[in-house]
Amino acid sequence: MISIHRDNSVEKSLQNCLDKENSVWAVGDIHGCNETFNSLIESMKLKQNDKIICMGDLVDRGPNSHGVLKTVFSNKNIYSLKGNHEQIMDEALTGDNKNITDFWIHKIGGLQTLESMPGSKTEKLQRAKKWLKFTRTFPSEIVLKKFRLVHAGFREDIPISKNTEKDRLRSRRIFLTDVPLDPKRQIIVGHTPVQLLDDYGVNSPNQGIWKSKIFLSDGRHAIKMIDTGVILAGRNQNPKLTAINLLSGQIIQIPRIEQYKEDITTM
Repeated sequence: MISIHRDNSVEKSLQNCLDKENSVWAVGDIHGCNETFNSLIESMKLKQNDKIICMGDLVDRGPNSHGVLKTVFSNKNIYSLKGNHEQIMDEALTGDNKNITDFWIHKIGGLQTLESMPGSKTEKLQRAKKWLKFTRTFPSEIVLKKFRLVHAGFREDIPISKNTEKDRLRSRRIFLTDVPLDPKRQIIVGHTPVQLLDDYGVNSPNQGIWKSKIFLSDGRHAIKMIDTGVILAGRNQNPKLTAINLLSGQIIQIPRIEQYKEDITTM
C-alpha cells in the first residue's frame, strides 16, 4: 500500500494561502456525512482563494462516503490528510487478509461505504477500488509555519520525528502530554471524538472542541482536537461536524443532518 508522509505542494499551497491572509479551514472527521459536510462548507462563506484541509476519515459509517470523496476530489481548494479509515479501506480492498476485510466491512463502516457507491454489487466494489488512487495521495501529516496537522496525533513519549505512520494515523495518546510536542507549532488533530475523551481519563468538553491546558510560548494552546463525533449514535451525544479557521481561530459547528443509529464501538 502506498503511503505518503508529507506533500510539499500541499503544504506550500496552504502556507501561501495563510501568508496572503486568506482562510484555511481544518475540518474534523466527516465519515460519509456528505450532507453535513456541504452544509458546513456553505457556512464558511468561502472566498475565491480560501482553502479547506480535511483531517482524514472521509469514509465509513455515514451513508455517503462516495459523495464525500466526490466533494473533495472535485474542488481544487479542498485537500485531505489520510486517516486510519482510508488506510484500512485500502488494506481491505487490495489485500488478501480476510480478517481485515471483515473488520472493515462489518465493524467500522466499510459496508456503508460500499453501499454508497453507484452500480451493482460488483460495480460498487470496483468503484471503491478506483477511489484508492485518490486516497493514496493523502499525506499523513502537514507541517506549516505555525501549525502541524495530523489525523490521530503523536506519541507523547518520543520525539515527533520518531513517530511512525501508524502513530500518526491510529494513536490515541496526544491528549496525555504535559509538554508541547512541537514548541513552535499548534497541533491540530481529529480521530478521537472529544465526547469520548472521558474514556481515556481526560475531561470531555461540554461543548466545542478540546484544547490542551499546555500552551506554546506565543500563548496558543499546544493542541486542539476537532473531531466532534459526527457519527456518534444518539442525539444526546451531540454529534456534529467542526471546522476551525487557522487564520482567525473562528470555529463553526454543524449538528449532524444525516440519520445514524448504530452504536460506535471501534473508531
